[in-house]
Amino acid sequence: MAFGQITYNTMVESLTQSQISRMSNPYFKWISRKPTKVTYWNINNKHTTLDAGKKDIYDQLGNKSPLRFNRIKDFIIYGFPRTQVEMELQEYGVEAQEIGGEILILPRSIIPQVDDVFTVDYLPKPYIFRIVKVTIDNLEIPGGANFYKCNFILDNSREDWLASLNGKQLIKKFKFKIENVGTNSTCILSEEEDEALSKLHELYEKLKGYYIELFWRDNIQTFVYNYLDNQYIYDPYMIEFMIRGALFDSADELKYLFIDHAVHTSSTFTLEYNRTIFKDIEDKNPKLHTNSAYMLPVHDPNSLLVDRMEDYLQLSVNLIDKHNSDPVNQLNNNLFDHIQENTPFDENNEANHVIYWNIIVNYLNQEDFMITVPELISLEKIKFRYCKDLFYEIPIILYIIKAYMNNLQKKEDTTSIESDANTYLENCFSIGK
Repeated sequence: MAFGQITYNTMVESLTQSQISRMSNPYFKWISRKPTKVTYWNINNKHTTLDAGKKDIYDQLGNKSPLRFNRIKDFIIYGFPRTQVEMELQEYGVEAQEIGGEILILPRSIIPQVDDVFTVDYLPKPYIFRIVKVTIDNLEIPGGANFYKCNFILDNSREDWLASLNGKQLIKKFKFKIENVGTNSTCILSEEEDEALSKLHELYEKLKGYYIELFWRDNIQTFVYNYLDNQYIYDPYMIEFMIRGALFDSADELKYLFIDHAVHTSSTFTLEYNRTIFKDIEDKNPKLHTNSAYMLPVHDPNSLLVDRMEDYLQLSVNLIDKHNSDPVNQLNNNLFDHIQENTPFDENNEANHVIYWNIIVNYLNQEDFMITVPELISLEKIKFRYCKDLFYEIPIILYIIKAYMNNLQKKEDTTSIESDANTYLENCFSIGK
């Protein structure tokens, strides 16, 4: 084997193993075999017309084959005998039908079948391997799930067969999300869903980055906004909302931002929080609690907000904390009214530059919530500025987008990809197209 191949294969394995090692997944500790990334074609029984008792091995692939497949990119198998297969391929070539072995497939991912095929991503050619036997492994993990043990052989590497797999024989296209294995989210997403989620994630990260640039202050290690004449407002309820929703958590250590309360919270803080609009967002309660909070001086001697050149005030929803000033409205009054009255803003009104407010209005009022293209476009066109409205709106939008992404990945049955892919994303993500 050439040195370049060894280096490349080692790198691929290292990256894959590194990705898996960072995940607290209950399945991985039961696997002693190394992972391999493949493109996997799982038989689509609904569209396959072949009688299982009359299969002809030479007609399983190609334009004349009655088999139909669902393709899953970035799929992970375990135990692929890489070194042995590579040596045999080099020594004997693709005609050596004895090349084969045994692999494991994670439970609750797909149901493998005889005559499924796969190609190994790192091999120099798209060699086609075919499953010839499927059994349930006797290693049962907690929760009643079993690994699938699959025997495979090298089938062929004919370009016309590969073209057929990606053409006439292909029914649906999916992506495998290994980070979702063992969670409440499905690990099999349609390519359209995966693309939509990628766009939402990109938008989420963009909004998060802009928000940090606008409102985070390193010298006091928290978020504040300038309200009136150099009076900087610290909102402990907003901070609590960010912490509960893990809005700024990141797997990337370079993007990690530790958020904590900058002022000591009282023993009644939870009761106070339950009367805020932030708890309403969590509970999807469109009736909303009070939109008012009062400014009061920061008295916590251990807080970084004390003894600064500029004045910092914290907010409280308690009437007894009223500090000779008018209350602060956390949400824009117009937005607040539209939420309570369940009246979305007109998306066809070009003069309306706050279409993204409908994300908040509809999320709180609709059971089957969907983010629309005009709303996404409106988010893309936000004129980011240092102001009270954006201080509150962006974290709420982040919370809703995060909940939306989690909901898109939840499926009742994560072991089957036979049903039609979800269609509710069909017209929702056309930005940039």
